[in-house]
Amino acid sequence: MFIEGAAGMGVTVEEQGGGAGRTSRSEALRPLIRPAGVGALLGGLCILVALLPWESDDFCRSEGWGCLGLFLTVMAAAPVVATLLGWVVLRVVGVRPAWRVAGVGGLLGVLTAILSGRVGTSGPWLLFAAPFLLAAAYAAAAAVALPGVGPLRRWGVLAGVLVLMWPLTGVLGDRRMSEYEERQLALSQVPLLAPELDGYRLHFAQADTYGGTFGYLLLPSSVPTSAADREARGIRVTVGPQLPGFAPPDACEVRSGSAQRDTGPCEQVAPDTWRSHTYDSVRYIARRQGVIVVLTGGGPTVPDGDLRAMTRSLEVRKTGFFLGK
Repeated sequence: MFIEGAAGMGVTVEEQGGGAGRTSRSEALRPLIRPAGVGALLGGLCILVALLPWESDDFCRSEGWGCLGLFLTVMAAAPVVATLLGWVVLRVVGVRPAWRVAGVGGLLGVLTAILSGRVGTSGPWLLFAAPFLLAAAYAAAAAVALPGVGPLRRWGVLAGVLVLMWPLTGVLGDRRMSEYEERQLALSQVPLLAPELDGYRLHFAQADTYGGTFGYLLLPSSVPTSAADREARGIRVTVGPQLPGFAPPDACEVRSGSAQRDTGPCEQVAPDTWRSHTYDSVRYIARRQGVIVVLTGGGPTVPDGDLRAMTRSLEVRKTGFFLGK
């Protein structure tokens, strides 16, 4: 009887211990509910303000700096206004100290928006996710800022998570951008023609699905992409459909650069290959795969031999060729 009673009592103690564990966890989370609700309310207000029928042109004209000044003012003032409003609402619902939770919550909200931007998330999705993101931000702020909720080491944990999120969001953003660019290139209406890149690097590959063209910039390896004169020192390549006015050598009407049409005579230098001159550049025109490829070099800064060799080596490439894969 004693053993059975002890066994029975043991079961009862275990059950009571499990219930106590569940109760303590719910008690620990309870102080986070009201701050999370305040964050969700602020996120809802963000949606409401964004959806109001603002007359942005009138605001731009009223600002001394124009639309850019208005945008910078809103970006600087919005976090401050949201934090002050959050402090007021936190006090109303009885969260103390409200200023500490509001400050940390506002900071985490700004960091959340920055990290979302690094991932490449923007537009309507980010706006309508604001209540959930700010609810999480204010709950995390309460977890580290309210006395009695958690130990001091939670500040370190939060800081460590934010530090780790920076490179992680950068990697995710690069991957998302690469996938987007690859999808865009796959939608190209013309073959992805490109030359050999001996001594050159390929940048800014883009398919224009509206104009039906595909283009990119070739830069010498010694020229950085940040150079102000990169267009003059590089080779702009455009692949587009053959225009009705293309009748070399008397009329070489082609799409060059940003879908601009250029007309003029050209001389034949090889089978289905022509060359023409403008006031500041040399243009090689090649008919390949039923389309027209235009290679425009910045005059004396690009050797004529490089343009001629690239024209000879034009081939259809895979999308990875244009993305550095």
